[in-house]
Amino acid sequence: MTPRVKAPWSLLVAFMSIALVITACQSQPAGTTASQAPADQADPNGELVTNMGAEPDTIDPQKESFVQEIGVTMKVFEALMTPSLKDGKPIPAAAKDQPKVSSDGTEYTYTLRDGLKFSDGSPVTPADFKYGWERLCDPTTAGDYAFTGYIVKGCEKWNEMDTKKASKADLDAARQAFLDNIVTTNNAITFKLTEPAPYFNSIAAIWVGVPVKKAAIDKGGDKWTEPATFIGNGPFKLTEWKHNEKMTFERNDNFVGHDGQKAKLKKWTQVMINEGAVAFAAYRNNELDIYPVAAEDLRTIQGDADLTKQTVDGPGSCTFYIGFNNKKAPFTDPNVRVAFAKSFDRDQWVKDIIGGIGKPATSFIPPGIPGYDAEDTFQKFDPTAAKAALAKASPEATAALANLKVTYSSSARNKTRLEWFQQQWKTNLGVNVALDPVDATTYTQLVKKPETLPTMFLLGWCSDYYDQQDWLTTVFSSKASSARVGYTSKQFDDLVFAGDKELNPQTRDQDYQKASRLLSQDAAAAFIYYDATKLLEKPWVKNYSITSLGFEEAHFTDAYVTKKP
Repeated sequence: MTPRVKAPWSLLVAFMSIALVITACQSQPAGTTASQAPADQADPNGELVTNMGAEPDTIDPQKESFVQEIGVTMKVFEALMTPSLKDGKPIPAAAKDQPKVSSDGTEYTYTLRDGLKFSDGSPVTPADFKYGWERLCDPTTAGDYAFTGYIVKGCEKWNEMDTKKASKADLDAARQAFLDNIVTTNNAITFKLTEPAPYFNSIAAIWVGVPVKKAAIDKGGDKWTEPATFIGNGPFKLTEWKHNEKMTFERNDNFVGHDGQKAKLKKWTQVMINEGAVAFAAYRNNELDIYPVAAEDLRTIQGDADLTKQTVDGPGSCTFYIGFNNKKAPFTDPNVRVAFAKSFDRDQWVKDIIGGIGKPATSFIPPGIPGYDAEDTFQKFDPTAAKAALAKASPEATAALANLKVTYSSSARNKTRLEWFQQQWKTNLGVNVALDPVDATTYTQLVKKPETLPTMFLLGWCSDYYDQQDWLTTVFSSKASSARVGYTSKQFDDLVFAGDKELNPQTRDQDYQKASRLLSQDAAAAFIYYDATKLLEKPWVKNYSITSLGFEEAHFTDAYVTKKP
């Protein structure tokens, strides 16, 4: 991805620049808008053409976690809340206003806007939202983000049941116990939580709990995400899916946003070009309207006056890292993890490999997100310390180094990037690491499941919402079903779980900071860099918003195109 996700969100920006990026990237502080306040009139039949990189593994909102997957969902569905373009805080979407929260912070009640409809014209009800949450927590769904529902009473117990061992009666009882904690009326839905959760309103803004039409799933079965039955309540509807080629979205005329707006675009086409050089050529040939710039493109852009004028800069949204499978040798040994984390020159990476489009990262949470810690430098480049740590490795870990390989999403540009790491590890650690490229869809599947997680891999994480909880608990806690590195630490868990429910902001920040520094010192992963956004955008593209949590999701209705030449 992000991993998921994620949403996240042009959902294509970081994906095309290096590897897969998990999860979503909604919207958040430090927002800028490309071509803001345009004088040009929108083409009522306008089409925007962008690149999503590769075929998504799934577009089921209760299963997905990677950014290009979530990008599809959030065009087609609308959640209860949505992140503000101004500051990233949740504002009403399908909900009429902010939720009513009980005095103890454990009950959230959302009232729906009047007249909400699915794209087929049928009404959206609180029961449709409840069904979405039911699917999220259902163990048979096996969703990547089920853990985000654990804050609702009964979800964790039901979701963690073994469907092959538990009796039908026990499963049914757990399901009902969960459903009893989501109460619906004609126009409202109430969630009963296990404890106070200052971040819950933000979870109500992401894809996990969008309303799902049960009749569509019953009709489509395992293929319900095909266009005929992928029926949502958002600004667009999926009208065509040519697998491994493109997806086509058309304006949903039954959708009216909270601000009374419909999508300004008539059509949004997302093609699937995995090779960055091919996508760049497509942009230059007017086959793409937007293109995320990579370091390899900079010289060409700087030598072309038109391309230079079409360049748009914005904040980043993701942290990239070398992931270690903490449950597989040699990375069961923390000495090996620390050695690899300290063994590569991040400054050189940013300068020479990504052309300055980003900043070196020695901790997980990026600038612009609560919890960013500029003083956490434990993982800084230090080849002497790296070799010293490696010398302390156990015999088992040392033996496993002989057959070590790094897995990544195959593309020419990614190969160049991984060759750089290969040389760093050879020079600074004396370790030979083989390259293991796999196709993009297979790679997504591999890193989603703990039983298939590679020994070492390249990945990134982008924010789902504006809170430390999304970076720490969501990715690295023992309850995280995203299974990104298999890291387990009771001390880390105690800190993040305390922070999750803490209502005092200062105490909460302290808990999360301690957890974040522990994460760096344990080297659960080797952080590489914080990304930045640099796009090429055709002159006819307007109101394409870029924020420090990505592009679009909350603002799909804003983007439009004028008449193309």
